[in-house]
Amino acid sequence: MRRTFSTYGAKMRQANREAVATVVALAVIVAVWFVGGIGLAGCGIEVFSTPIWIIGGTIGPWVAAVVCAVVLARCVFADFSLDDDAEAVSDAASAGATGAEGEEARRG
Repeated sequence: MRRTFSTYGAKMRQANREAVATVVALAVIVAVWFVGGIGLAGCGIEVFSTPIWIIGGTIGPWVAAVVCAVVLARCVFADFSLDDDAEAVSDAASAGATGAEGEEARRG
C-alpha cells in the first residue's frame, strides 16, 4: 500500500516519524547488545565451547537489527518524493504563468 501526502509539511512530518523510529530501533538494538553480551557475561554457560555471552552479544544484535529493519520497512517507512508534484509544475509552465502567479501555481 502506497501512502500519499498532499502537502510538503505532511511529507516532512513523515520523514521525522521515520527518523524517530530509526533512532528507537537503534536503541532497541543497543539494548539487545547490552543484555546479550554484558548481561550474560556472568553466567558460565557454553555452547560448542563458546561462552553464551559471545553468542548473545553477536548473534542477538544481528537478529534484532534484521527484525527492526523489517518492522521499519513494513510499518513506518513510506515511499514518496520530496519534490513538489510534477503535475502542478507542468500545469504552471503550460499556462505560461510567471512571477508570483507562477509560484502560486507551482505550490498548488
